[in-house]
Amino acid sequence: MSELANEAVPGLSAKVVHLWKIPLAESAPQGIDLDLPELMAADEFTRYRGISHPHARSEILRSRVALRLVLASYLECQANTISFSYNEYGKPELAENKLPNLHFNLSHSGDYCVLAVTAEHEVGIEIERCQAGRDYTALAQRFFSVAEHQLLESMADEVLFYRMWVLKEAAVKSMGIRLLAGLDRFECFVLPGGSLGIKDRLQQQAAPGWSIYQWQPDRDTVAAVVVKNSPVAFIKRNLQDISRHVQHAARPVEPV
Repeated sequence: MSELANEAVPGLSAKVVHLWKIPLAESAPQGIDLDLPELMAADEFTRYRGISHPHARSEILRSRVALRLVLASYLECQANTISFSYNEYGKPELAENKLPNLHFNLSHSGDYCVLAVTAEHEVGIEIERCQAGRDYTALAQRFFSVAEHQLLESMADEVLFYRMWVLKEAAVKSMGIRLLAGLDRFECFVLPGGSLGIKDRLQQQAAPGWSIYQWQPDRDTVAAVVVKNSPVAFIKRNLQDISRHVQHAARPVEPV
């Protein structure tokens, strides 16, 4: 577990990871309007329009707009001018980046979106709302190691399954590899005090030089972030931190 710090002024380095938690149930959390489809790129807007369920559409819209507004605050640009590219497994990165060492990752579930931003090192983040009564044992049998499955059986803890799941997903996303092929590559284990560690089974050791932070945004939701650097300080941020920048960042580009 790495240090958790607080910071009021934006600032990134290789030793800092900013953790943004954005409420998605409101159209304007902390006074920042997220119902702005005009900020989306054409591919994002097509995906958004193709979703039939109103809640899922809103979740996609608000998480993508929040991502653009936050990144625009680092890049000092307008949010709708940001372009993304994607690796072969769908992990996004900045296509045209005047801060080439800027790395980020996004996840959303339930009422929250979480975003990790750092410099120089790849990062993965995942959030999941716990579903009471879900048959998690079938998923564990398919994607967890024998040791992980035995751990779950011995503790009979539904929340532990979700904690392990998001940590494994965050590790996979930090590597930028295919999710289903990567889940069984990483194995979670319980550290003294009850927190989780993770190891790369290909290397047969705890993931070297990685930093992990795990938390619960609310009592029904778990989240984890993994960054390929150690040690780092994880700094919690919120949309109020960029309120001064948003008026510029959300303004449409003026026609030439």
